[in-house]
Amino acid sequence: MIEAIATVVATRAGYVSVEYQRASACGHCHHQSSCAISSGMDDGQGHGDHIIDIACILPLEIGQQVRVGIPENGLLKGALLVYILPLFFIMLGAGIGQAFSVAGEEWPAIAGAVLGGYVGFMLMRLRSARLTNAEYKPVILGVTIPVMQNRCN
Repeated sequence: MIEAIATVVATRAGYVSVEYQRASACGHCHHQSSCAISSGMDDGQGHGDHIIDIACILPLEIGQQVRVGIPENGLLKGALLVYILPLFFIMLGAGIGQAFSVAGEEWPAIAGAVLGGYVGFMLMRLRSARLTNAEYKPVILGVTIPVMQNRCN
């Protein structure tokens, strides 16, 4: 299980919205003051805090920190589907196109790669539409920090 710490930002019947900060490898080395990659990541282009909705039956309150987990098996299957399937069909299409080329022409291999890539991406799209089962969804594993009650006497 791949885990992260998140903060509850909203609750509604059967669901909670949690905010988490996506981890980055940048900013952890001694070259960060002179690194163009690290400075370019702070420009608001998809890095930082993200909010996701998670089905939850626990009685959570806004401000609580929770452990969120995603099954490794689901993450691995998703990565294989998104990266390997289209790449396999691109290479397969290029190989078939190369087999039909005459006198060293390259256009059949290029056309086969484009067609194979299209087929691979369409298969990925069809297959990813079925990835709605619990194996691929994040879950709340537990409460890390409970909300402190203000008691005035």
